[in-house]
Amino acid sequence: MNIAADEAWVAAARERAQKGTWERDGDALFAELREQAEAMHASRAQLPGCPSCVTHPSMVPFPRYELVSMDPFLFCGACYGFWAIGDALGSGIADPGFDHPALRAVPAPRRCKECMGFLKPDNVCAKCGKAPGTLNCPSCAQPMGRFSERGIFLDQCGPCRGTWFDTGEIAAVYQLVPPQGLAMSMVDEHATDEELPGWLLAAGALARAFLPFLPL
Repeated sequence: MNIAADEAWVAAARERAQKGTWERDGDALFAELREQAEAMHASRAQLPGCPSCVTHPSMVPFPRYELVSMDPFLFCGACYGFWAIGDALGSGIADPGFDHPALRAVPAPRRCKECMGFLKPDNVCAKCGKAPGTLNCPSCAQPMGRFSERGIFLDQCGPCRGTWFDTGEIAAVYQLVPPQGLAMSMVDEHATDEELPGWLLAAGALARAFLPFLPL
């Protein structure tokens, strides 16, 4: 929310109302909308690139409507990694009941970016024997350090205090549970469908065959 911009808009509208020129010129209105769209595209182009993907595609703001933060909460649409800086996670991760594929992504096996071999628990490639290099910070391009949270290794920039979550890591660290629909929420997972004994089913079938008039 930009309070200064809102106040400027209200002041301009009040001035037009006082002059009797409430209706704005159509060409001027469309020109202003075009400028806003160009500014939005320019700001999107300046968003940091994904530090994990080889092509470093630009990250985009994660859609949140009820949660407000001063710093943007970004994610990569290609690998579903998340970049959180400042107070991006101060009020939470996602709006209550909001579902998104990036929040349901599961951690993929870690691979070496040089030969695509699997990484061993000691962070060494089982195929080429090399340790992967550190990721660079999306904001300042400096190498990030690694730390462990709930048994998951995350990348964090010291100067920027930003944290990078690889695919599925944010759900694992914050123990996110996918929202359930009404039908799923009414299912009793402890209920059991106990079948009748076989001899009782057979006796019932015979009784219905030979004694069809009995109320069984």
